[in-house]
Amino acid sequence: MSYLVPYRLALNPDENVLYRAFKLQAVADIPDDTYQLQEFFCSNPDCSCQEVLLHILSISSKRFVASFRVSLDPLQPPTPRLDPSQDTVPYAQALLKQVADNLKSDPSYVFRLRSHYYQVKAVAADPSHPAYAALIRWADTGRPQPSPARRRRKRPS
Repeated sequence: MSYLVPYRLALNPDENVLYRAFKLQAVADIPDDTYQLQEFFCSNPDCSCQEVLLHILSISSKRFVASFRVSLDPLQPPTPRLDPSQDTVPYAQALLKQVADNLKSDPSYVFRLRSHYYQVKAVAADPSHPAYAALIRWADTGRPQPSPARRRRKRPS
């Protein structure tokens, strides 16, 4: 099974990832906070799902609050939907409306999401890319390679 990979894995080593964040204050049913959208994409180069999974994180509590799937089909408007495979907070539906409004009001962000989708697909299809190994490892295991300090040596039997 292939896992969705975070966009940051598709970057060249010298690049920095920019997370989308938006601040919500005095919005009914949603706690005042800054919410960060982290992008996850399918890493199968042969799949044409044209989707992004947005993990929404609360900055103040530093915790996951919801996941939304967004179609990146250029012939369709980007309409997010709640990902039922994740546990969410009670205000996830209200947050979904805010994210949908944010996507509708900012076509450049949707363009950036589409660009990131194609970048992940290109890295997954190119074994010579410097980020290929990290992306494929995550896609196979659902987690990053442990840091050298955390790796355990196997003791000889």
